[in-house]
Amino acid sequence: MLIYSRIKTVGVQRQGVDKVVISGVLEDELYAMECNIRIATDSHLIESINARMKRFTTVRCPEAAQSFKTIEGKRIDADIQSHIKRNIGQAGCRHMASLILNCLRAYAYAELQRELQEAQATNTGLDEKSFAVDFIKAKPELAPFMENI
Repeated sequence: MLIYSRIKTVGVQRQGVDKVVISGVLEDELYAMECNIRIATDSHLIESINARMKRFTTVRCPEAAQSFKTIEGKRIDADIQSHIKRNIGQAGCRHMASLILNCLRAYAYAELQRELQEAQATNTGLDEKSFAVDFIKAKPELAPFMENI
């Protein structure tokens, strides 16, 4: 019997008042890669990315490493997804591009959750759905990363 297992984990850690570090790991029989992305939460600016490929399937995968730094200094917005898909995914490794996009998606949801918890501390009867809609209106740059809201 064939057994295939893929593990993808993403963690978002707050570092101080205005910084977040997102750590992503992808492991399966073919791929092993990880990335750490530091973001300034006030501006949604990607300050740094450190990514590493331990196991990959094509010679093009390591070529993506040259493209990782192209997202440093960029803001998270609607254009960042296509930039990552084009410059990291098509240029080298679509699995790393997918992992980075998963990290940014987790960041968007973590920011929503953090602000919701802060609001609920003073307003226990807060409607979560309405809050989420208002959050997206106030931060439209995060909307492309938030599904089902």
